[in-house]
Amino acid sequence: MTSAGWTIDAVELGLLPDIPVEHIYYQDTSGRTLNMPLIMYVLRSGGRTVIVDTGGPADEEKILRMTPFGYVVPESNRIDNVLDRIGVNPADVDLVINTHLHWDHCSNNNVFANAEIVLQEKELAYAHAPCEAHMPAYGFHADEAPIFSLAEDRIRTVDGSCELAPGLGVVPLPGHSPGSQGVRVDTVAGTFVITGDCVDTYRNFDESLPSGRFSDLDAYKASLAFLRETGWTPLPSHDPKVLEKGQFGQ
Repeated sequence: MTSAGWTIDAVELGLLPDIPVEHIYYQDTSGRTLNMPLIMYVLRSGGRTVIVDTGGPADEEKILRMTPFGYVVPESNRIDNVLDRIGVNPADVDLVINTHLHWDHCSNNNVFANAEIVLQEKELAYAHAPCEAHMPAYGFHADEAPIFSLAEDRIRTVDGSCELAPGLGVVPLPGHSPGSQGVRVDTVAGTFVITGDCVDTYRNFDESLPSGRFSDLDAYKASLAFLRETGWTPLPSHDPKVLEKGQFGQ
Protein backbone atom coordinates (compact mmCIF):
# COMPACT_ATOMS: atom_id res chain seq x y z
CA MET A 1 0.00 0.00 0.00
CA THR A 2 1.08 3.60 -0.55
CA SER A 3 -0.07 6.92 0.80
CA ALA A 4 -0.09 8.66 -2.60
CA GLY A 5 -3.48 9.99 -3.53
CA TRP A 6 -3.72 9.50 -7.30
CA THR A 7 -6.86 8.05 -8.82
CA ILE A 8 -7.19 6.83 -12.40
CA ASP A 9 -10.11 7.00 -14.81
CA ALA A 10 -9.99 5.23 -18.17
CA VAL A 11 -12.20 6.70 -20.89
CA GLU A 12 -12.81 5.72 -24.50
CA LEU A 13 -12.03 8.09 -27.37
CA GLY A 14 -13.08 5.80 -30.22
CA LEU A 15 -12.87 2.22 -31.43
CA LEU A 16 -10.64 0.42 -33.89
CA PRO A 17 -12.92 -2.37 -35.17
CA ASP A 18 -11.86 -5.72 -36.63
CA ILE A 19 -8.10 -5.38 -36.18
CA PRO A 20 -6.25 -8.49 -37.42
CA VAL A 21 -4.76 -10.22 -34.39
CA GLU A 22 -1.33 -10.49 -36.01
CA HIS A 23 -1.06 -6.76 -35.33
CA ILE A 24 -1.77 -7.36 -31.63
CA TYR A 25 -0.11 -10.70 -30.83
CA TYR A 26 3.27 -11.58 -32.28
CA GLN A 27 3.15 -14.50 -34.74
CA ASP A 28 -0.58 -15.12 -34.23
CA THR A 29 -1.73 -16.50 -37.57
CA SER A 30 -5.24 -17.50 -36.49
CA GLY A 31 -6.85 -14.94 -38.79
CA ARG A 32 -9.09 -13.65 -36.00
CA THR A 33 -9.93 -9.98 -35.50
CA LEU A 34 -10.47 -7.91 -32.34
CA ASN A 35 -12.08 -4.59 -31.52
CA MET A 36 -9.62 -2.22 -29.84
CA PRO A 37 -10.71 0.94 -28.00
CA LEU A 38 -8.56 4.06 -27.94
CA ILE A 39 -8.12 4.79 -24.24
CA MET A 40 -7.24 8.06 -22.53
CA TYR A 41 -6.27 7.96 -18.86
CA VAL A 42 -7.25 10.77 -16.50
CA LEU A 43 -5.19 11.00 -13.31
CA ARG A 44 -6.28 13.11 -10.34
CA SER A 45 -4.60 13.99 -7.06
CA GLY A 46 -5.08 16.91 -4.69
CA GLY A 47 -7.03 18.98 -7.19
CA ARG A 48 -4.55 18.38 -10.03
CA THR A 49 -5.49 16.57 -13.25
CA VAL A 50 -2.97 14.87 -15.53
CA ILE A 51 -3.81 13.29 -18.89
CA VAL A 52 -2.07 10.23 -20.32
CA ASP A 53 -2.50 9.76 -24.09
CA THR A 54 -5.06 11.74 -26.04
CA GLY A 55 -6.42 9.38 -28.69
CA GLY A 56 -6.98 9.90 -32.39
CA PRO A 57 -8.74 12.60 -34.40
CA ALA A 58 -12.51 12.55 -34.72
CA ASP A 59 -12.58 14.23 -38.15
CA GLU A 60 -13.81 11.69 -40.72
CA GLU A 61 -11.35 12.76 -43.43
CA LYS A 62 -8.40 12.40 -41.07
CA ILE A 63 -9.70 9.04 -39.85
CA LEU A 64 -9.55 7.66 -43.38
CA ARG A 65 -5.92 8.76 -43.63
CA MET A 66 -4.82 7.32 -40.31
CA THR A 67 -5.54 3.61 -40.65
CA PRO A 68 -6.53 1.17 -43.40
CA PHE A 69 -8.95 -0.46 -40.96
CA GLY A 70 -10.84 2.72 -40.19
CA TYR A 71 -12.12 3.56 -36.76
CA VAL A 72 -15.23 5.06 -35.27
CA VAL A 73 -15.71 7.96 -32.89
CA PRO A 74 -19.33 8.29 -31.75
CA GLU A 75 -20.38 11.77 -30.73
CA SER A 76 -20.31 10.73 -27.08
CA ASN A 77 -16.65 9.70 -27.42
CA ARG A 78 -15.39 12.93 -28.95
CA ILE A 79 -12.84 14.34 -26.56
CA ASP A 80 -14.72 17.54 -25.71
CA ASN A 81 -17.82 15.56 -24.77
CA VAL A 82 -15.80 13.03 -22.78
CA LEU A 83 -14.04 15.74 -20.79
CA ASP A 84 -17.33 17.50 -20.09
CA ARG A 85 -18.89 14.24 -18.91
CA ILE A 86 -16.10 13.51 -16.43
CA GLY A 87 -15.81 17.10 -15.22
CA VAL A 88 -12.43 18.07 -16.68
CA ASN A 89 -11.81 21.55 -18.06
CA PRO A 90 -8.94 21.11 -20.55
CA ALA A 91 -7.68 24.61 -19.74
CA ASP A 92 -6.99 23.46 -16.17
CA VAL A 93 -4.75 20.56 -17.24
CA ASP A 94 -1.07 21.49 -16.91
CA LEU A 95 0.51 18.13 -17.83
CA VAL A 96 -0.07 15.65 -20.64
CA ILE A 97 2.06 12.51 -20.90
CA ASN A 98 2.29 10.64 -24.19
CA THR A 99 3.41 7.03 -23.93
CA HIS A 100 4.60 7.47 -27.53
CA LEU A 101 3.78 9.59 -30.57
CA HIS A 102 1.76 7.23 -32.73
CA TRP A 103 -1.31 9.08 -33.97
CA ASP A 104 -3.78 7.15 -31.78
CA HIS A 105 -2.02 8.32 -28.61
CA CYS A 106 -1.37 12.02 -29.26
CA SER A 107 -3.81 13.46 -31.80
CA ASN A 108 -5.68 15.60 -29.27
CA ASN A 109 -2.67 17.06 -27.46
CA ASN A 110 -3.64 20.47 -28.81
CA VAL A 111 -6.94 20.35 -26.87
CA PHE A 112 -4.93 20.92 -23.67
CA ALA A 113 -3.63 24.36 -24.56
CA ASN A 114 -1.99 25.11 -21.20
CA ALA A 115 -0.32 21.74 -20.70
CA GLU A 116 3.32 20.76 -20.89
CA ILE A 117 3.65 17.51 -22.85
CA VAL A 118 6.21 14.98 -21.62
CA LEU A 119 7.72 12.16 -23.62
CA GLN A 120 11.02 10.40 -24.09
CA GLU A 121 13.78 12.19 -26.00
CA LYS A 122 14.31 9.11 -28.19
CA GLU A 123 10.65 9.08 -29.18
CA LEU A 124 10.59 12.66 -30.41
CA ALA A 125 13.84 12.18 -32.32
CA TYR A 126 12.52 9.06 -34.05
CA ALA A 127 9.10 10.60 -34.73
CA HIS A 128 10.79 13.29 -36.84
CA ALA A 129 12.50 10.73 -39.06
CA PRO A 130 10.90 7.29 -38.79
CA CYS A 131 11.64 4.54 -41.27
CA GLU A 132 9.23 4.44 -44.19
CA ALA A 133 7.23 1.53 -42.77
CA HIS A 134 6.56 3.46 -39.55
CA MET A 135 5.64 6.81 -41.10
CA PRO A 136 1.86 6.17 -41.18
CA ALA A 137 1.87 5.34 -37.46
CA TYR A 138 3.34 8.79 -36.76
CA GLY A 139 0.72 10.46 -38.93
CA PHE A 140 2.91 11.44 -41.87
CA HIS A 141 1.08 12.23 -45.08
CA ALA A 142 2.39 13.86 -48.23
CA ASP A 143 0.42 17.07 -47.95
CA GLU A 144 0.44 17.83 -44.21
CA ALA A 145 2.64 17.80 -41.11
CA PRO A 146 2.42 14.86 -38.69
CA ILE A 147 -0.35 15.27 -36.17
CA PHE A 148 1.97 15.40 -33.14
CA SER A 149 3.35 18.68 -34.48
CA LEU A 150 0.09 20.47 -33.58
CA ALA A 151 1.36 20.91 -30.02
CA GLU A 152 5.07 20.27 -30.44
CA ASP A 153 6.02 23.69 -29.09
CA ARG A 154 4.92 22.52 -25.62
CA ILE A 155 6.82 19.22 -25.57
CA ARG A 156 9.43 18.59 -22.88
CA THR A 157 11.56 15.52 -23.40
CA VAL A 158 13.11 13.36 -20.71
CA ASP A 159 15.83 10.75 -20.99
CA GLY A 160 14.96 7.59 -19.09
CA SER A 161 13.08 7.27 -15.82
CA CYS A 162 11.83 10.53 -14.34
CA GLU A 163 9.65 11.66 -11.43
CA LEU A 164 7.07 14.19 -12.58
CA ALA A 165 5.16 14.69 -9.33
CA PRO A 166 4.86 12.92 -5.98
CA GLY A 167 3.65 9.42 -6.77
CA LEU A 168 3.87 9.91 -10.54
CA GLY A 169 6.72 9.05 -12.88
CA VAL A 170 7.67 7.65 -16.27
CA VAL A 171 9.83 4.65 -17.16
CA PRO A 172 11.25 3.69 -20.57
CA LEU A 173 9.50 0.76 -22.27
CA PRO A 174 11.16 0.65 -25.70
CA GLY A 175 10.35 -1.91 -28.34
CA HIS A 176 6.97 -0.99 -29.77
CA SER A 177 8.64 2.29 -30.68
CA PRO A 178 12.16 3.46 -29.81
CA GLY A 179 10.99 5.88 -27.14
CA SER A 180 7.88 4.21 -25.76
CA GLN A 181 7.39 4.84 -22.06
CA GLY A 182 5.12 3.74 -19.25
CA VAL A 183 3.52 5.96 -16.63
CA ARG A 184 3.87 4.79 -13.01
CA VAL A 185 1.00 5.89 -10.80
CA ASP A 186 1.06 5.36 -7.02
CA THR A 187 -2.40 5.06 -5.47
CA VAL A 188 -3.89 3.99 -2.16
CA ALA A 189 -4.68 0.66 -3.85
CA GLY A 190 -1.09 0.07 -4.97
CA THR A 191 1.08 1.04 -7.91
CA PHE A 192 -0.25 0.92 -11.47
CA VAL A 193 1.61 1.40 -14.73
CA ILE A 194 -0.05 2.76 -17.85
CA THR A 195 1.82 0.76 -20.44
CA GLY A 196 1.14 2.38 -23.78
CA ASP A 197 1.45 -0.15 -26.58
CA CYS A 198 4.07 -2.17 -24.75
CA VAL A 199 0.92 -3.94 -23.49
CA ASP A 200 -2.00 -3.62 -25.91
CA THR A 201 -4.19 -6.06 -23.96
CA TYR A 202 -3.93 -8.05 -20.75
CA ARG A 203 -3.05 -11.12 -22.80
CA ASN A 204 0.16 -9.42 -23.96
CA PHE A 205 1.18 -9.03 -20.32
CA ASP A 206 -0.06 -12.36 -19.01
CA GLU A 207 1.79 -14.30 -21.72
CA SER A 208 4.79 -11.93 -22.07
CA LEU A 209 3.69 -11.62 -25.68
CA PRO A 210 4.86 -8.70 -27.83
CA SER A 211 2.41 -7.22 -30.27
CA GLY A 212 2.98 -7.70 -33.96
CA ARG A 213 4.00 -4.05 -34.26
CA PHE A 214 7.48 -3.23 -33.04
CA SER A 215 10.66 -1.37 -33.87
CA ASP A 216 12.96 -3.65 -31.82
CA LEU A 217 11.78 -7.10 -30.77
CA ASP A 218 14.58 -7.73 -28.27
CA ALA A 219 13.93 -4.38 -26.58
CA TYR A 220 10.22 -5.19 -26.54
CA LYS A 221 10.78 -8.49 -24.76
CA ALA A 222 13.08 -6.79 -22.24
CA SER A 223 10.43 -4.16 -21.53
CA LEU A 224 7.81 -6.83 -20.87
CA ALA A 225 10.23 -8.63 -18.55
CA PHE A 226 10.92 -5.37 -16.70
CA LEU A 227 7.20 -4.78 -16.18
CA ARG A 228 6.69 -8.23 -14.76
CA GLU A 229 9.60 -7.77 -12.35
CA THR A 230 8.21 -4.51 -10.94
CA GLY A 231 5.06 -6.11 -9.56
CA TRP A 232 3.08 -3.07 -10.70
CA THR A 233 -0.44 -3.57 -12.01
CA PRO A 234 -0.53 -2.95 -15.78
CA LEU A 235 -3.14 -0.81 -17.48
CA PRO A 236 -3.08 -1.68 -21.20
CA SER A 237 -3.72 0.82 -23.95
CA HIS A 238 -6.37 -1.00 -26.00
CA ASP A 239 -8.13 -3.59 -23.85
CA PRO A 240 -11.95 -3.31 -23.47
CA LYS A 241 -11.62 -4.85 -19.99
CA VAL A 242 -9.95 -1.63 -18.84
CA LEU A 243 -13.06 0.33 -19.79
CA GLU A 244 -15.38 -2.22 -18.18
CA LYS A 245 -13.78 -1.42 -14.83
CA GLY A 246 -13.19 2.23 -15.65
CA GLN A 247 -11.72 3.44 -12.35
CA PHE A 248 -8.54 2.34 -10.60
CA GLY A 249 -6.70 3.24 -7.43
CA GLN A 250 -9.70 4.11 -5.25
